[in-house]
Amino acid sequence: MQKAILFFTVVVAMGNHCLFGQDTDSDSHNLIISFPEVALIDIEANNGTEVEFEISSSGIEAGEALVIHDQRDELWINYTSLIASDGTQRSISVEAGPMPEIPGLVISLEAKNHSGNGGGDFGLPTPSIQPSSSPTNIITGIGSAYTGDGSANGHQLVYSLDFEGEISDLSFADELSTSILMTYTITD
Repeated sequence: MQKAILFFTVVVAMGNHCLFGQDTDSDSHNLIISFPEVALIDIEANNGTEVEFEISSSGIEAGEALVIHDQRDELWINYTSLIASDGTQRSISVEAGPMPEIPGLVISLEAKNHSGNGGGDFGLPTPSIQPSSSPTNIITGIGSAYTGDGSANGHQLVYSLDFEGEISDLSFADELSTSILMTYTITD
């Protein structure tokens, strides 16, 4: 009899285990999607990204003032930004390498409103700035956005060169040109 009870207990225990180990008619699992923060920037143009101002005396008659007022607008800033869920917006700043020390010579930079392709929360340009060795914002309030790639997409950059000083402060330099490195950075 004890063998029969023991046998019956083992069969019931195994039966319960087998019942709990069976598959059901449905099952589930988690699908996890993670989005990384993205902050990419690029300077685009049709013919290279070098901006050149060439001061010329052509078209000036003897006795006329040498007027320096020139603009270049061939460059475009493209960016892709995916911001964190806390909504912290991004900015783009520019920092200039060593600037020439010529009294009255003014170099300024302006970013235009977004144009072309793209989508999302584009940044807004600041008023025109004079680049310096300190990073200065030129576009602020960038959310999750992409500007489109290439020239004619994003924010057009307009460089201006003006001379507002005394002609006596200008002289022909032994160096025929001065190169200034302009560094753009996208930050939170």
